Amino acid sequence: MIWFALFEFLGLIGALLLIYLYCRIRKQAFWSFIWQYLKWVLLGILIVWAIIALICMKPLYNTAQCYFRGVSMHADTKYSWYLGECQIKTKSGSYVPLGRSRGLPEGPDGEPADDSDFYGY
Repeated sequence: MIWFALFEFLGLIGALLLIYLYCRIRKQAFWSFIWQYLKWVLLGILIVWAIIALICMKPLYNTAQCYFRGVSMHADTKYSWYLGECQIKTKSGSYVPLGRSRGLPEGPDGEPADDSDFYGY
């Protein structure tokens, strides 16, 4: 979700930068332009945010699906936007892909049965 917030923030900065450049070309004061065309400026920013939301719709859906999957399993999960996969936190604190893991072998103490990390690939 932090990526989505970052993209939305960068979209806001980009839209305001384009308005600023337009004002510089037209030799008009930036704030007076904003107040004069406030409705259109807000509509433009809303359109930019909507486009970013549409572009990020699939990762946002997968993030929500991964979160609810973790809640149903009573486990700590996260969705990696970079790798494009849902990951589950193991007892050692590392995250492994949830879709490809069959089970994590544990000994009677809750510790791994051997020294190697088995991800079930």
